[in-house]
Amino acid sequence: MARGATHGHLAATQTISVFVTDANTIFREGLRTVIARDEGLSVVGHDSASVSATLKSIADTRPDVVLLGLERITGDTESVVADILRAVPLTEVIVLGWDVEADALRQLMAQGVRAYLPKDVPHRFLVSTVYMSTFEDSRMVFTWPRPSADRHSPPGALSSREREVIELAGKALTNAQIGRQLGISEGTVKRHLHNIFVKLQAVSRLDAVNKAVDLAMIVLE
Repeated sequence: MARGATHGHLAATQTISVFVTDANTIFREGLRTVIARDEGLSVVGHDSASVSATLKSIADTRPDVVLLGLERITGDTESVVADILRAVPLTEVIVLGWDVEADALRQLMAQGVRAYLPKDVPHRFLVSTVYMSTFEDSRMVFTWPRPSADRHSPPGALSSREREVIELAGKALTNAQIGRQLGISEGTVKRHLHNIFVKLQAVSRLDAVNKAVDLAMIVLE
């Protein structure tokens, strides 16, 4: 089922449906694998056929999110995005491509594209962006800096709720236990952890806890 009448607010326990489209078979199948192995996400379709066939598939499946993989952003991209949003106006579109120009990116965002990511984005950041695209109200451009540009960049600040989640994770509580203690669902805990991993550039739960402690974001007794 698509998101429903209230834009940007999925139920915490609802699986996010994703449609994957890219002309490159290997890349498309890779995206499909990454999305399918996350229990909070489900792949409802994947296609590399003609634009008209892809649009029909998207209209039929009515996904929460469309991952639109492109080799490069062209004038035709705006038309494709417009057609997708016309067919399924409650669907969020995330574009994956290479080195998009600032003007083209601004135009895509003005059309309603939820996010743009380079195709070499880390898997965990892609998954977190899919989650955030359905739960954040404000329009944002999510990007992932390449290693050379990111080497000295500071980790992002955590919200008060994220600090609570990672602090409890540092006390070896499970996601279910964290959820019960904070009065939120286990699915919401997982989404907070996804966001924490991205902000702290962490590769594991333990790594995220250690970084949060090192940065004095939390204190473990």
